[in-house]
Amino acid sequence: MYRFFASDIFEVQSTEPTYIYDIIPVAAGLASISSDDCLRLLDPTALNGQPLNTIKKVNSDVTCLKTIGSDESSIVVTAGRDGKVCLIDPRTGGKVGEVKSAAPVVQYVESHSDDVTELQFHPTQESLLLSGSTDGLVNIYNITITDEEEALHQTINHGHSIHHANFLSDTNIFALSHDEKFSMYELVTNPEEGVEEPAPVVYGDMRGNLGGEYVANVLCRPDGGAVLGIGSHSKNEFDLVRLKKGKPWVFAPETKVTLSGAHGSEIVRSFCFLDSHRAVLTAVIWQFVFQICYAQAHEEELGASLTAEESPKPSFHAQPSTAQESHRAPIVKNTAVDKAIHSLQRYERSHPRPTSSPSGIVKTLTQYVVASLPRLVQGPPPDGKIPVHHQAPGPVAEAVQLLEQAAHVNNSDAIYLLAQINFYGNYSYPKDYSEAFRRYHQLASLDGNSSAQHMIGFMYATGIGGAVEQDQAKSLLYHTFAAEGGSTRSAMTLAFRHHSGIGVPRSCDLAIKYYKEVADRAVEWYRSGPPGGMAYVQDSYQLADEDGGIYGEGASFSSAGQNAKSGGPSSDAHAALDDVLEYLDLMSRKGDFKATFSLGRIHYDGQKGLPRNLKSAKWYFTKVAKLYWTRSGKIIENDKPQLDKIAAKSAGYLGRMYLRGESVDQSYEKAQTWFERGIKNGDSGSQYGMGLMYLHGLGVPKNSVLAQQYFKASADQDYAPAQVSLGAMYLDQGTDNDIKVANRYFELAARYGNIEAYYYLADLINQGVGRDRSCNLATAYYKNVAEKAEPLLTSFAEANNAYEQGDYELALIGYMHAAEQGYEKAQSNVAYIIDEQKSKLTIPYWLTLVSTPRPKLLQNSKLALLYWTRAAKQANVDALVKMGDYYLYGIGTPVDLEKAAACYTAASEFPQSAQALYNLGWMHENGVGLDQDFHLAKRYYDHALETNEEAYLPVTLSLLKLRIRSAWNSFTHGKVNSIIDEPTPRKQWSLAEWISNFLQDDHPYYADYDADDAYGSVHDPMPGGDADGLYDDILDDGLVESLIIIGLAAALVFLIVYRQQRQEAHRIGEGAAANAQQNAQPLNGEVPNRGLFPRPGDANFNDWVAGGVGH
Repeated sequence: MYRFFASDIFEVQSTEPTYIYDIIPVAAGLASISSDDCLRLLDPTALNGQPLNTIKKVNSDVTCLKTIGSDESSIVVTAGRDGKVCLIDPRTGGKVGEVKSAAPVVQYVESHSDDVTELQFHPTQESLLLSGSTDGLVNIYNITITDEEEALHQTINHGHSIHHANFLSDTNIFALSHDEKFSMYELVTNPEEGVEEPAPVVYGDMRGNLGGEYVANVLCRPDGGAVLGIGSHSKNEFDLVRLKKGKPWVFAPETKVTLSGAHGSEIVRSFCFLDSHRAVLTAVIWQFVFQICYAQAHEEELGASLTAEESPKPSFHAQPSTAQESHRAPIVKNTAVDKAIHSLQRYERSHPRPTSSPSGIVKTLTQYVVASLPRLVQGPPPDGKIPVHHQAPGPVAEAVQLLEQAAHVNNSDAIYLLAQINFYGNYSYPKDYSEAFRRYHQLASLDGNSSAQHMIGFMYATGIGGAVEQDQAKSLLYHTFAAEGGSTRSAMTLAFRHHSGIGVPRSCDLAIKYYKEVADRAVEWYRSGPPGGMAYVQDSYQLADEDGGIYGEGASFSSAGQNAKSGGPSSDAHAALDDVLEYLDLMSRKGDFKATFSLGRIHYDGQKGLPRNLKSAKWYFTKVAKLYWTRSGKIIENDKPQLDKIAAKSAGYLGRMYLRGESVDQSYEKAQTWFERGIKNGDSGSQYGMGLMYLHGLGVPKNSVLAQQYFKASADQDYAPAQVSLGAMYLDQGTDNDIKVANRYFELAARYGNIEAYYYLADLINQGVGRDRSCNLATAYYKNVAEKAEPLLTSFAEANNAYEQGDYELALIGYMHAAEQGYEKAQSNVAYIIDEQKSKLTIPYWLTLVSTPRPKLLQNSKLALLYWTRAAKQANVDALVKMGDYYLYGIGTPVDLEKAAACYTAASEFPQSAQALYNLGWMHENGVGLDQDFHLAKRYYDHALETNEEAYLPVTLSLLKLRIRSAWNSFTHGKVNSIIDEPTPRKQWSLAEWISNFLQDDHPYYADYDADDAYGSVHDPMPGGDADGLYDDILDDGLVESLIIIGLAAALVFLIVYRQQRQEAHRIGEGAAANAQQNAQPLNGEVPNRGLFPRPGDANFNDWVAGGVGH
């Protein structure tokens, strides 16, 4: 190890902070570009002097500096955000050439899905161009080919946002990500299909391997090796570590050269070697360039080396969702408003909001630790990461002042912007709900703006922020005006109110009127997308499910019984998304084409926590297809079973992407090519895609007969979109038989939640076509259609994003909008955020770790009860139990033990609600709201244990306590009904049977019954929870009574143990027989997920659809 010190320094002389972006050696010295858009030529032997030349404003926002020809050419190239590429001679400052907005000779636009951060040519093959991007991909192109797909020589999936990538030799490529992960890849010399790429050499995070804090770059050296520059700004050091060429390449940290002082605490952005001067030069994000005397020591080879890990690392890159600022008003042409918007946009650019919350193992562990402790904050913390602004920032205050001036003369755009800013707190402006209401009312009165009327209706419905008192009648009035003015969200709100009887009598006719209106717009929006309809990720989910349900894992209806995750802790059901992707990627790198296809499908469909990434999906699908077909479509001989089926599915997805123009230029010709390949192997998606092309004449002549044939082939494979299309074609025929066939296909597709299938069924039922008309059933289907069009009608995406960032107030508002429109998940989310009873250990405010109280908006137990009630009426069982808790403890309402018992009783009728059963047992035990009855209490406790095995401990303890109380009650001749063992009829044995059983069983006398005290069934699930606490003083605390109870308990325990020992052998034998019988039962085949609802036609169907039970 060697340590050098700076011998010379250059500093940009400027009154403004100036950042040096890059430095490169040129024939005349050293060239640099900086944030002042200047190109400087420096003398490396006299850095502390003036630059040899300074060329100002070479580009607007210059970003790139390269040499032309050799590494030390006299001509440099600069590029900037102004779209110009300039060729400059830094010695004279003269422009040799300039390119601006010219048509490129060749361009590739589909291969990357994010910013391109690196471009490098191959050192010897000038036709090969390398590109790196923040999408995690490194692409190699043959630039002599104009077709992008043909030009793509090789794609490397590094899996992390690319910071630098380059050729280290003719065949070796390195990739360095922004999170400092370093890997080496081998250039494919023969890009023919079917050739598997060599496995990469993954070195991992270089900060941990080499002991630094950031990596600047990797530079090639004349000896064929390379040098990695790694810095530690906390130590004011910058290290050079040699990377020795070999198989694999290895680091030699023992030859490390440390540049002491470096650039202080600033980050080194660029460094280069001047071998002719035996010097290393570094540039920093700040104003300096260091020259350090260069020694021969780093060229020596020493023994120890850092070897790369051969195991592959994850190759996925989940891109964060882009925040959808739906609360911004459209830009309008008005001088004052334009100036205000310009100020707001300028502020937003300089103060971007975070796009996602931190993730990883630290966050996961923290969540589990916090979940296991008593909550020091009842509910969400106050604004988490969002700072509280008591004063608007300068540019925002200026903008608001301009808007107020425009609003004074009744400018509608200014009024709306002011209302939105005050309501949502946009641009860090302090929320003022009263001012927001005033502005909305001003706008609604001015020109009947439907958006303003909708917001007024929302504020009257919720009383949010205390701006107005809750008034359901006024809310209904304003929503009606807004719906008449074209507000779809108000129309959906009215539909739900008439459907549920909120502020008005229930009316199916009015509900179906509004729901059909919303469903018509939803389907119109869905069909306005590319062929096949809109594709989107459902953003609605219950926040409580992240914690295992409202009452926690295993104690909630959503995570107990049949709803519990199957498998043990190591099963896939418990795996996080990142773990699944990491595993699939590992298998994909090992050549598992099924894992590769699965990655493509996951990225194509997207899901919670993973937005759609069409570029990555196409890459994975293409990788699978290349294993089976050549570019000309010839099948590659292989011995891999099921590759033909998986390749056909990949072809179907690729055809769909070209048909719809997803991440590629729309091409019916390429779509047809891929569909035809998939059809040859029977892929249902390809059959459906080809049917669409013939149905609508997309690149082929219209042919409804061929379309129907393709749809039929696909529908027979249970492909829902094809079933809908085929059903629609039968429906157009109009005969009774055709209508029946169409109805059957719609019902088949509805099992998979297809929005058009629900819509067709709703229309058929509403009009009484092919069946008797049913208003309630049609309303339920229309409601489902409306609720599926989330991107059109809801603010779930914004609410989820705000919740992840810790802005619980903004999240609450977003969920409340959806809740008012009837979304059950939004209703439970609102109640869950406000709920202060997530912990039984209530802690005084002055003992909490938070320095400020919860925001007033989150202190509304009455509102929480309201939304728990609405969610419960839509079959949310845990919400129904929560209602009981609120009535039991008097939260947001006076204590009402009768209503609490009614809620628990209703919830107990659902098979997985063990929490409700336990609560009923507790109420009977203590005589709270129900007659005190120890026998009934025991039955409820037993039933809870039968429902959920996780209740074993709380139920067993409660039963022990109950038996003690019951024994004391019997001993003292109390008035409470004590536990009475149920009589069990004994079987009468014949003499032959008695002798036979006696020979087979050592315990014939105990074969007829099971002891009441054998509690531990291992096959039954329950949410437990200690619901005790309010009435602990019911049991007498006298010393004599306590001693007697202790004695009786000891005697009872002795008898239990004695009896269980005698029965143990018998139970073991009987359990083994039961298990053998259970294991012998045949497994059912996989069936489509039908969810919670019974199938249409079932007698219980009307009770379960929205608007059924509890409504």
